[in-house]
Amino acid sequence: MSKSASKNWWGAAWLEKMERLAESMRFAEGTKYAAGNKVQRIRLDGRTIIATVQDPNEPPRTVRITFDAFSREQWDRLFANVRDRRSLAASLVACDLPLEIQTAFSKAKLRFMPERYVDLHLECGCSDWLKPCKHLVAAWLKFARDFELDPLLLFQLRGMERAELLPFLRGRGAPVPEPEPEAEDPIEEETVPVRLEPLPADPGAYWAERPFPADRKSTRLNSSH
Repeated sequence: MSKSASKNWWGAAWLEKMERLAESMRFAEGTKYAAGNKVQRIRLDGRTIIATVQDPNEPPRTVRITFDAFSREQWDRLFANVRDRRSLAASLVACDLPLEIQTAFSKAKLRFMPERYVDLHLECGCSDWLKPCKHLVAAWLKFARDFELDPLLLFQLRGMERAELLPFLRGRGAPVPEPEPEAEDPIEEETVPVRLEPLPADPGAYWAERPFPADRKSTRLNSSH
């Protein structure tokens, strides 16, 4: 199995990395195991790939491949080199991984993929003293399909769950909202207290025509005579 078998660049990088890490004979045997459906069960538990590999001459082997987690400081360095975090989040949701993420890893002095087998925690109970053995190679190659379809697994293997990653990318990349204009204080109008007269008990009296009040000027003139 070669990197040309992958449909995208990060899947090809996954395959190529194991091809470089494993001894050539063990890689060839592991490739046959992966292609021959010898990997019976495989799952991801946090940062650990766990698989059961059937061996024709031995009992089934349970293998574990564990990645080291990034610290918060390492995550901050990585995402400080991502130009548009919101765009990265949208790409990941669409099952795509922009190629520029490799540049971000490089600038942050972090490894996109493990460079040596000692960068991984490899467990297998077989008698082979050299790791990765064929069982570990088979599990790695079998997991390639899941890794190829879901690039979010790249971050999960380093300790960042998707439930934490996506809100982080969207929140840190969100534009600062424009401040709302302050509301002006309402102008208080001076009010004059009004004395309410009680309504008459008789409705006819209320609707009856009332005499106009006498003109004050005329009243003063009449009172002067």
